Amino acid sequence: MKYITMLPFMETKDIKELAYQVMNNEVKGVKLHVLYPFLDNETLDEIVVKLLELKKAKELKMTIPFISKKSVELIFEAVKNDELPDFKQEYLLPFLGHEKIKEMFNDLVKKASEEDEDDEDRVVIIKK
Repeated sequence: MKYITMLPFMETKDIKELAYQVMNNEVKGVKLHVLYPFLDNETLDEIVVKLLELKKAKELKMTIPFISKKSVELIFEAVKNDELPDFKQEYLLPFLGHEKIKEMFNDLVKKASEEDEDDEDRVVIIKK
């Protein structure tokens, strides 16, 4: 039998303890993301903060369906501020509110406008 099959029958506090052991490299062979559905919001929020500190984009991506709106917005701000270069902000779209999506859209439009202006400033010399 594998540990995964027992998770639904374990107490939340035991799974929380295991999650912290995995994050602190005290336990090997257990995938942190497998524990997410069984953890409470407070623990998941703490995990997100830790993963943000470590800049673990792949692991953060896997937390998204399970975390609070507050944590999604923390990730959004980190991505927006270029603190998570390996994280694609598109992953957050289904989990963001209208205002954050609008903010993301406006940032992309602004960036596209700036890139277009850069193109106009280039001088092209054509030799005949």
